[in-house]
Amino acid sequence: MVQSHFRVVYDGPAVADGEMDVAQLAGSLLALGKLIESADAITTGESDRVRVKVQSDLTRGSFDVGIAISFADHAWQAVTTWAMTPKGAATISVLGLLGFTGKDGAKGVVQVVRWLNGRRVASRTQISDGNTTIVAEDGATLDVPDPVARLVDEPAIRQPLERFTEPLREEGVEEIRFEVGAAGTSERISQDEARAFTAAAGAAPTSTSRYPATYQIKRLYFERGKKWRLSNGSQTIMAAIEDDVFWRGIESADVSFSASDYLLCQVRMDQWLTPAGLKTEFTVERVDQHIPAPKQSTFNV
Repeated sequence: MVQSHFRVVYDGPAVADGEMDVAQLAGSLLALGKLIESADAITTGESDRVRVKVQSDLTRGSFDVGIAISFADHAWQAVTTWAMTPKGAATISVLGLLGFTGKDGAKGVVQVVRWLNGRRVASRTQISDGNTTIVAEDGATLDVPDPVARLVDEPAIRQPLERFTEPLREEGVEEIRFEVGAAGTSERISQDEARAFTAAAGAAPTSTSRYPATYQIKRLYFERGKKWRLSNGSQTIMAAIEDDVFWRGIESADVSFSASDYLLCQVRMDQWLTPAGLKTEFTVERVDQHIPAPKQSTFNV
């Protein structure tokens, strides 16, 4: 039975501390709404049928997503939940938000994107029983329902899916999972899988540039591979740090850091021109100097 609502749970140190970046959360939930609305419009051929409404439970770091259907006159139907309608159930199933759906554990968009793991779809072949064989660029194959094959690399789907999982590519959120009533978790996307959900996953950058820069540390994360939040005063970026010498100094406790310190560094900017739009990632390749934040002077009177 399709449930009338489900929970989206953001889990990790940021949530455990009772904090989550407002822009990060808002962007992710807006993208989830766009993902569901776009999938419904593409699969049914009818636009503006659904809207996603959110109820939050900040004490758990989880967020209830209630979905209702709107008609052509844009009036809300108070007693009918969209997810309970055949078309609504089909859209949730195609996206795979609640795990493997349909008979024989048919995969949805989430599961197929995870399986592709950055590989591009080379071809599709329709087979019997309403299924399509997807062939990845390395020759691997997977049979999926026809609507899933249609959506899996559709820009209107991949772009919001990437934005929805963006918190996993920053610091503080280690898992996003979907929960349905007393049944508990039905699907989860972990931080280790986040790369697979980017529209540019597996592709070589369209362009790469390098430049020296001075950045102030806004948030640091003492685990290799995690992205630090850095600001040059006019732009804030999330960047992984690749400098082994820098990391050895941290791990041996030869240096200590605090937010508001400065880094003089060499930065690499990679960009991808994808069907979902322009994507940019930053990497600190070398830290030339660490400058502690200036201390406020005190005066004796």
